[in-house]
Amino acid sequence: MSDQQTLREQRLREKAYQLWQEAGSPEGEDDRFWQQAIAATEHEEDALDETVEESFPASDPPANSGIIGPQVARKRNGRQAV
Repeated sequence: MSDQQTLREQRLREKAYQLWQEAGSPEGEDDRFWQQAIAATEHEEDALDETVEESFPASDPPANSGIIGPQVARKRNGRQAV
């Protein structure tokens, strides 16, 4: 089992336990809470995926970083670029 699968299963267990406790800890309904945890986790993952898709790509540089190359710096200082 990969680390990602292990982490997801752990999240599911925690969510199912939380839902079970919130429902008053009823006996014999573990499958219901497991299914609810799966649905809730999938919903959270889908929402996160949408947020990431809509976010500013990390690979795009900012419009004005203030960082200039050595040739531009030399031109600004009146020296000839090499």
